Amino acid sequence: MEVLRFETPTELLDATKTFRSKDPVRTGLISSITSSVATGSRTYEGYFWWAAIENGDVQGLAIRTLPYGYVFSPMSNDAVEALYSFISVEDSIANEFAGPKSVIDYLEKVTGKEVAEEESDLIYENRKLIPAAPIGEIRTAISSDYELIFKWMTAFIEETALRSFDLENMVRSALDKGRYALLEVEGAVVSLGGNSDIQEFDGISIGRVGPIYTPLEHRKKGYASAITSGISEKLLNEGVIPTLYTQATNPTSNKIYQEIGYTLVDENRRIVLAQ
Repeated sequence: MEVLRFETPTELLDATKTFRSKDPVRTGLISSITSSVATGSRTYEGYFWWAAIENGDVQGLAIRTLPYGYVFSPMSNDAVEALYSFISVEDSIANEFAGPKSVIDYLEKVTGKEVAEEESDLIYENRKLIPAAPIGEIRTAISSDYELIFKWMTAFIEETALRSFDLENMVRSALDKGRYALLEVEGAVVSLGGNSDIQEFDGISIGRVGPIYTPLEHRKKGYASAITSGISEKLLNEGVIPTLYTQATNPTSNKIYQEIGYTLVDENRRIVLAQ
């Protein structure tokens, strides 16, 4: 099996569109990250764009945007071995890997290393919305909402233990593209939602919903359900399939998403290997 490292994100997107279109939901995170770099809306400290290829056909993808770890696509065990054989040499300091659980489980065996840290996310899609009870009004956020959104995004990252590189630029870029939504109830903003750039394939378009954040003082009032439902409905009306990721250990979020029609696609696993 051949392994290629692309020089640019655009090269990877062009060369792997057919592969990604066969499983757009489970390759959606790779598509979204790569597209954001290709369009200039996100920048990072460094990049690795890999593909495993056999008989001219793409078998798997692995990307890394430093300082973060790798994201792997669905792939066979042979593709896992081929990609890791190159990564372990050309990016030997990498010790964080995420992707479909079956892929990362096998990768762990291939590395022969101990896992120092791990977590799991669940991937959902929604092809038939069950609308949440309408509450208040949902509007697209504008530039004057920046301070509030930045504050809430900072709280969201701290609460979920996510990491963020250049949060200020990320928030401003998403605002400029109209990708944040705010829920207002009786004149007060009570919840924040968003979605990624739309990924278009032949006959199908995918949009990842998130982040969804409601401050502590406004929780347990149905606001998260309302704004998630509103964003999902907007995407579906545009012919886009909404997807989202949520922590496997968060029963509240999982219950909310299932109640409005989201169905489980797969489990993602992230591991950090002991150095």
